[in-house]
Amino acid sequence: MAIRRVDDPAILIPELFRQIDPGFQDRVQPGDIIVAGRNFCCGKPHLQGFIAMASLGLSVVCTSMPYKAMRGAVSKGVPVMTGSDIQPSAFRTGDEVQVDYTAGTVRNVSQTVSLTGQPLSTTLVDIVAAGGTRGQLKAWLQGHPIMATERGRVD
Repeated sequence: MAIRRVDDPAILIPELFRQIDPGFQDRVQPGDIIVAGRNFCCGKPHLQGFIAMASLGLSVVCTSMPYKAMRGAVSKGVPVMTGSDIQPSAFRTGDEVQVDYTAGTVRNVSQTVSLTGQPLSTTLVDIVAAGGTRGQLKAWLQGHPIMATERGRVD
């Protein structure tokens, strides 16, 4: 997918986590939260996974994540929280989880556990809320129509 530069969510979603959890696409619901351990998305940061996650409305809570991967997630509109206090063992598939990305708090309602992580800066929260960097650029261009030439259009 990365080599062919596939960016169509309809093609990417069935492949999301397929190798580690073949039934993932059958269970995932919009708004679900991915809970992971250390070094989530380590390796070469390809954006296809984040495109699929963003189109499903998913977010990520993990122990740690490489800086470039985190920026890639935010650029596609996927909110991310990291923190050494966030341990996957405090969660089970299907738990009800509440996350406040600006305050850096994670509450597992099902397990009655509260954890803390690194809050997203207001700048990154704004980027995620706009739907990533493309959404932010599109909103900016709408406010600055003189800059939105045919060549510079963002769809």
